[in-house]
Amino acid sequence: MPDDVLALIDDHLTDDVARCAAAAGYRLVRREPGNCRRDWLGARAVIVDAAAVSALAALGPPRRAGIVVVGSGDGAVSWPEAIGLGADHTVVLPGGDAELVRVLSEIRRPRRHSAGAIAVIGGHGGAGASVLAAAISLKLSDNGTHTMLFDVDALGGGTDLLLGLESVSGLRWQDLTVERGAVGGDALAAVLPRYGPHLSVLAPRRPATGDDAPIRPEAVVTALDAARSHGTLVVVDTPRAATALRDSVIDSVNLVVVVTVASLHAVSATRAIVPGILDRGADVALVVRGPSPGGLRANAIADAIGLGLLASYRPDPRLPSRLERDRLRVSAHGPLGRACDAIIARAAHHTPVRQP
Repeated sequence: MPDDVLALIDDHLTDDVARCAAAAGYRLVRREPGNCRRDWLGARAVIVDAAAVSALAALGPPRRAGIVVVGSGDGAVSWPEAIGLGADHTVVLPGGDAELVRVLSEIRRPRRHSAGAIAVIGGHGGAGASVLAAAISLKLSDNGTHTMLFDVDALGGGTDLLLGLESVSGLRWQDLTVERGAVGGDALAAVLPRYGPHLSVLAPRRPATGDDAPIRPEAVVTALDAARSHGTLVVVDTPRAATALRDSVIDSVNLVVVVTVASLHAVSATRAIVPGILDRGADVALVVRGPSPGGLRANAIADAIGLGLLASYRPDPRLPSRLERDRLRVSAHGPLGRACDAIIARAAHHTPVRQP
């Protein structure tokens, strides 16, 4: 007996959706948003269009998985509302028949293995955590790994700025609402600013824009869970201050990378924050950015801080001027690139990640 797919769509989408549902082995059930509770709870999948998203957001139905948003892709869908409902996937119709069949078939399959997550925390101001987090994300995406870069350091310079995405349209943290259910990994990736085919970036709007609403820990955790359950590896640029937000990130990742420069003052500052990170029970490793003005060696710095040394690297002296006129780029064989490789290798011991 075929599974039911509930369709809350306009008539002009019916033929395309019905054809795809039949190809994926579903029985199509048409309803109106205000009269669909029984099927909403019982159907294996739900297909909604822009009008249904708005209607359902007002009605607030129980959370569920397997929601697919279909439409023309012209911006008519309210993505904060769709994500708040728990939308898992997005498909453009007409023209996306094969993708809709794939998505409906995938909903029936067992859930993917959860992917990993890496938090990058600066031991002190100016440690280079944002650059390292962005560089790790670039290396992962260049390798074909589906990656999301979460910037939750609202007072930082902005990883989106490092990647030249600050003016690219897409959701920011202040747009993400999670009160009505879980966020879907496909839907989240579809509405974020993108850097190439494999990297999506979720960053805050900066106070200068007039939207200085704080990033909520529950939104970050929900987005992390959604991305990871979808098989997407997440890199989080994390603030060093001991707040509920920082602790929520640490509790949700597999690997915490603490980065420091090689100076006495930096070592002292980093030592002060490390106990609070270790108390969360995470796998924590140190990355040292040289050179040392006083000749401190990376291993000695790691011993003084009380963390295992994962990598050390010398900065590219041309990087600051390059970032002023261009976006971050990571050389595969440069010092920063090799440090990223070491971090990625350590993270790979934890969980599988999604490849194309």
